[in-house]
Amino acid sequence: MSTTTIPIFPLPEVILFPGTFLPLHIFEPRYRMMLDYCSESGEEMAVAPIKLDKLRKSNPYPEIETIFGWGKIIRRDPLPDGRSNILLEGKGIARLENYEVMDPFRIGIVEKIESNLDYIESPEFIETFDRILSLTKRILLSEGAQDNLIIRMNELWNHPFPLDFISSILNFDFNKKQEILSQMDPILKAKTLLEIVEDMNLRE
Repeated sequence: MSTTTIPIFPLPEVILFPGTFLPLHIFEPRYRMMLDYCSESGEEMAVAPIKLDKLRKSNPYPEIETIFGWGKIIRRDPLPDGRSNILLEGKGIARLENYEVMDPFRIGIVEKIESNLDYIESPEFIETFDRILSLTKRILLSEGAQDNLIIRMNELWNHPFPLDFISSILNFDFNKKQEILSQMDPILKAKTLLEIVEDMNLRE
């Protein structure tokens, strides 16, 4: 197992799924400093969900999930007062091993989890994902999505992280989203998402 370091931006109920884009507004002084650090270290940043059930006002470093998304800053729009708007492109999933430093911002020692895409050719995955995609289109149609978006959903067959992308655009329980992100077995991940979209269709 090899590890690396990456700055961590803890946020409540926010997940950076691989293969997606996440806009962020940076305003706290310590995270402005983190942004400067990122510019000198490859523009990489992780976004880790805060564990709200263990949140304490007196703790400046709230407990976070140990599996989270990481990405690269692909756009940076500085504002006159020192704040910035940035756009992160999700590149992968990381597991927190420890911290290099905590103050003024966290730099985590992480294992970047390698993606094995062999499962995409699996008949079991193909059958499960075909069902997920069909149900996802029905959900989007019921929510008033435009036809061109529904048609473009077929492109997910060629997406490197199709399950994560669908999880990012559908509105379901955050804890379930974290469960999907954390699931390393792609077939089990697909089955979990299938149960969710089936339930969402039943509630339509």
